[in-house]
Amino acid sequence: MQPTRLTVCLFTAGLVPLLAAIVIALLGFDSTWIQWLVLGFDVGLAAVFCGDAVLGARQRGLRVTREKPARLSVGVDNEVTLLVENRGKRRLELMLRDEIPAGFRVEPPLLQTTIPGRGWVRLVYRLLPTARGNFQFGDVHVRLRCPLGLAWIDKTLDAQEPAQVYPNLLEVRRYEAMVRTTLVRSGGYHIKRLPGASKEFSHFRDYTVDDDFRHVNWKATARRAKPITSVFESERSQDIIFCLDAGRMMAARVGNLSKLDHAINAILMLTHVSHRFQDNLGLLVFSHKVHEYLPPAKGRAQHARFLQVLYNLQPELCYVNYREAFQHLVARHPKRALTLVFTDLLDSVLSTEYRDAVGLLKRFHLPLTLAVADVPLQELGAATPQNVSQLYEVAVARDLLTGRAELLQGLERQGVMVVDTVPQRLTMDAVNRYLALKVSGEW
Repeated sequence: MQPTRLTVCLFTAGLVPLLAAIVIALLGFDSTWIQWLVLGFDVGLAAVFCGDAVLGARQRGLRVTREKPARLSVGVDNEVTLLVENRGKRRLELMLRDEIPAGFRVEPPLLQTTIPGRGWVRLVYRLLPTARGNFQFGDVHVRLRCPLGLAWIDKTLDAQEPAQVYPNLLEVRRYEAMVRTTLVRSGGYHIKRLPGASKEFSHFRDYTVDDDFRHVNWKATARRAKPITSVFESERSQDIIFCLDAGRMMAARVGNLSKLDHAINAILMLTHVSHRFQDNLGLLVFSHKVHEYLPPAKGRAQHARFLQVLYNLQPELCYVNYREAFQHLVARHPKRALTLVFTDLLDSVLSTEYRDAVGLLKRFHLPLTLAVADVPLQELGAATPQNVSQLYEVAVARDLLTGRAELLQGLERQGVMVVDTVPQRLTMDAVNRYLALKVSGEW
């Protein structure tokens, strides 16, 4: 129970006669009656204040329902709605605060509204989850203005419910909408002409200025008396295996998300993009040992298995055994596949072990290394030192970055494809490289 601004103003107004009584007493006149008047005013106001609070506490018929996505997306704003219903006859003025999972961010944190009698209102706020997994929403806390407007009364409305936070599903929906509307180069994605340059002939069509002149079919051009292009179908039902490093290097956070979160978002996006080609998708999750392996398959059931494995996966602060992971993959799936390895190669010891292990993988598969850079380290390496301590820090950062760049160049010389990117661009760069491989026929 708290006083409103009106109550504070009334009590303040009651001090004016009291100050006048003090002045009168100093002048030698009798001011007892004024003091009793002020005392009576304050006591009466306090009694009315308590009575107003009692009436507010008896208020019934306030209900709240939380509406949210069945699956929240990590790292982006999710819209959550509180449906507040007033079943009483009196108009209610109130403030609400939803009890969100610990560590999540909410904007705005406090919601204010007025609900007419027998009415309802929808209040919307934006929730930013900062981690994947299972969480719990708590109750909704309400501060209600009492009937006379003298007091605020606090109430707690039962609204506890579980919440599941998944990888970024909102970005997937945005990409699907982009594909449906055939937008090009929107939001960083290069939606290429998907009928590719592989060997399977699809159909003829009229030549356009963007076409490769080598695809002009001269016999068809002679028959139709206009330039005709041969269109080749991109290969379908190929095997793709995502190799996800869940070790200590992927635990570093960049903004609201860890490197592992960014890698999982990229994998989820690639599963939707590859659906257009009906590719078979597999998954290998590893750190010091192999945690999970899903053999390549297609369809919605496989996508559901991906979500089940990835949505609650957390990084482990441990050593990463690349050789054991790749040996496990080769033993389970010796058939040639495009293997996308999501990792970071900053540690010099791990980098050397990765270089040796990926040589084994290259004998059987087509490896693509997606190296997730450490943004804070890059910023430190680009900084200008201001003192001796910072000089040492910047020198070490630059040495680590130089060693990492040399390793990536060495992998490319060995014939291992490399995408060196920052976490914020990982999804876009991974999708664009995958589409480039499908279209170019290099795979």
